[in-house]
Amino acid sequence: MINYLKSIVKRIKDFLHNKTRSIISNFKDLPKNLKILWDKAKELGLGGVLKLTFADIFLGRSLLGWIYLIALCSIQIIAYILNPDSMIGMIAGLTGIICVIFVNEKRASNYIFGLINSLIYLHLSLQSGFYGEVATTTFFTIMQPIGLYMWLVAALQPRQDEEDILTNRLTLSGWIENIVLTAIVWLGMGYAYKSIGANRPFRDSVTDGTNVTGQVLMSGGYAEQWIFWGLTNIFSIYLWWGQSFEIVIMYWVYLLNSVVGWVNWTMDAKGLHGKPVNEVVKGLFS
Repeated sequence: MINYLKSIVKRIKDFLHNKTRSIISNFKDLPKNLKILWDKAKELGLGGVLKLTFADIFLGRSLLGWIYLIALCSIQIIAYILNPDSMIGMIAGLTGIICVIFVNEKRASNYIFGLINSLIYLHLSLQSGFYGEVATTTFFTIMQPIGLYMWLVAALQPRQDEEDILTNRLTLSGWIENIVLTAIVWLGMGYAYKSIGANRPFRDSVTDGTNVTGQVLMSGGYAEQWIFWGLTNIFSIYLWWGQSFEIVIMYWVYLLNSVVGWVNWTMDAKGLHGKPVNEVVKGLFS
């Protein structure tokens, strides 16, 4: 038991050390990468950038993809028509649904809708007095431009083949590191909320842990992000129940999309597209 605890402590130290080195390395590359992105933008011109943005939002989507997008957005709109509780809540839900579907489709424009959603959701969370949601949404707002930067830099890297560079899988050590990260954020934010008099600090901080890990994995293009998003959605449905009908509907749609996203990204990572159903099912859980 003692050796096991020592092993866990060592993994935590290694995790923090590796994360620190990674942050320092990325910071050193920031000026160079920003120059590359700026030069590319100047080469394209404003018209070219707008065309690329338009293409990322609207083009390259199958008929089934359009049906899925319209159907999930319609759920939010119909929910508002049946129970017109808050227009701003409906807009938050709609932009959030578009954002998570675009993440599923691996479209960089997800960060545009994610930023709009985060700013509105931050306002709603402040109104409701949800300390955990305020902290998490502030983190999300900051992460939107950072995530967009990371995706664009990755997209400009030379490829050795046509494989999608935005689909990665966690190793066993990666799982341990990210579970530890979730626990650290959960406990740390829980004690922070407790210090300012929150009624249920560790309940409120659960979504901080799962959200932070989900966002980190999303920025790195990991399929396992969807598991943490799914956990976030389950806890958030409980948190917002009875507070905002539109937000609850949004999280139910998020939960559905988390399942679809996990299947889609895992199939990409394992090369399961086009395989027989029995091989796909076996591959997803192997």
